[in-house]
Amino acid sequence: MRNQRMRRVDALIQRELSTLCERQVVSELNCLLTITKVKTSADLRSAQVFFSVFGDRKQWKEAEEALEKNRKSLQAGIARGITLKYTPVLSFKADPTLEEADRVFSIIDELNLPPDSEGEQ
Repeated sequence: MRNQRMRRVDALIQRELSTLCERQVVSELNCLLTITKVKTSADLRSAQVFFSVFGDRKQWKEAEEALEKNRKSLQAGIARGITLKYTPVLSFKADPTLEEADRVFSIIDELNLPPDSEGEQ
C-alpha cells in the first residue's frame, strides 16, 4: 500500500506532466492525450506514466512515440516545476482502461434491456 506522501507526489507529477504534455506533445498529435496515472518508485528515481488516447491504434502508437521523443524535455520540465530530491526518469505505458470501459458500455447498450420499473420487485 502506498503511503499518503507517495500518492501526493504521484498526483503532483501527474498534474505537472499533463500541463507539459499539453504544451509540448499534443501539438504533434491528431488525438486527445490524457495522463491517467503516475506511479513513482519509493526512492523517487523512476516513475511509470500511464496514458490514454482517444483514437485508433495508430494514434496510440504515435502518442507513445511522441512521449518517448519528448521524455527528456518533460523530465526537465518536471525538475523546473517541482522541487524533489531527485527528478524521476519517466517511462510511458499505454493505459487501455478507458477504452475497455467504453467497450463494456457499448456491449451493455447493445443488450437493449428494458428500464427498471420502480413499482416492481
